[in-house]
Amino acid sequence: MLIKKKRTLFSLALVLILAAAAYYYFAIYHSVRDISLAGSYEWHPTSQALFSGADLVVVGSPIKDFEDREVLSKETSTGILMYIATSTEIKVEKVLKGPKEDAVDLNVIEPVGLKQTFKGKERITIEGYTAMKRGSQYLIFLSKNTFGQYGVINMQAGKFNLDGTDPNELSGEESHNKQRIFTEITTEFSNELK
Repeated sequence: MLIKKKRTLFSLALVLILAAAAYYYFAIYHSVRDISLAGSYEWHPTSQALFSGADLVVVGSPIKDFEDREVLSKETSTGILMYIATSTEIKVEKVLKGPKEDAVDLNVIEPVGLKQTFKGKERITIEGYTAMKRGSQYLIFLSKNTFGQYGVINMQAGKFNLDGTDPNELSGEESHNKQRIFTEITTEFSNELK
């Protein structure tokens, strides 16, 4: 009788441990929290200023899902995050400005990254930037950094979803300004965006 009780208690404890582990793995470890950090960047308030400030302007689509892209990050020895970004492979359809040879096998640096912690995943963004979605078509304004990599300029107002497949595109505090710039762009570059 005592052995049967011990076996029952052991089985119950094992079931509770497995249930807790499953809950942690699926509900906590794979959960995603959004964290937006302040950043300093050059703001281009008009489509002309944005076009002039860009080294490369392309129309293209990300090849991979956000979760499958390379995260670029660096932490101090004490674990403080110094920077985080994502390298996004773009299938370029058109080059509107800049050297066409730079648009071959184009990797774009986006100011957003995904970091796994024990409390779940943290999607860390600069100024509320949202990552481009795989398969969605964008007009992207890029500038070359000191390492020779192209990065999105003007934060959220440096990429514009052209096919209406990105519902997060107009989110954030700058959505009114972005919509105004996008209206200017579609008017000024209507022939190039066809």
